[in-house]
Amino acid sequence: MKYLRKAVAILLFIAICCETAVAQLIFDFKDKHISEIRNREIASNSKLVTPSSTYMNPPGIADPVVFERQEATVPNLWVYYFPNAKDSTINNVMYEWDDSNFTSDHHSTTQPISVLNNYITKYKELLKQVGDTYGKPQTTGSLDDTSLIEAGKFKRKDVFTKNGTEVEMYIVLSNKEVTSGIVTISPTHRIRMYVRPASI
Repeated sequence: MKYLRKAVAILLFIAICCETAVAQLIFDFKDKHISEIRNREIASNSKLVTPSSTYMNPPGIADPVVFERQEATVPNLWVYYFPNAKDSTINNVMYEWDDSNFTSDHHSTTQPISVLNNYITKYKELLKQVGDTYGKPQTTGSLDDTSLIEAGKFKRKDVFTKNGTEVEMYIVLSNKEVTSGIVTISPTHRIRMYVRPASI
């Protein structure tokens, strides 16, 4: 009986940790100041990172503040917070799981399907979480045919809109590498999610 109680306690702890990790995604950032977000990320042991890309932001939107969070089965999450320039409140957020963030030349290499299935599992978890709040999305593409990964054609996109907020998310998995002259198209293994004010 003692061992059963211990096992139940361990499972409950794991479930709470998993739920906490999923709950870190912010969908309601109205009036949240970047300093509040920064303090929350630092308290959660996230790491401030400097992306190599530059951004052409719309007028009034400042450069993003980016944090890296630990993940177990997919590349670490990078969270991009784009603040309003006038008052530093959050305008929009981008979540990104992309293995090219962690290579020296920012190019992905081919990965076995067993590894890439973790991206699909993660995407399904995100779909459920967003769907629980925002309902049914507009969807293009499919998550079913993993044979498309080698051909560079595995893609799915989902867009949710509710109460003035749009959540757009997509997954691209490609092991295809093509070189034409000096141009090389590298494999791509990426999940992105944008949370922003809905277009009027």
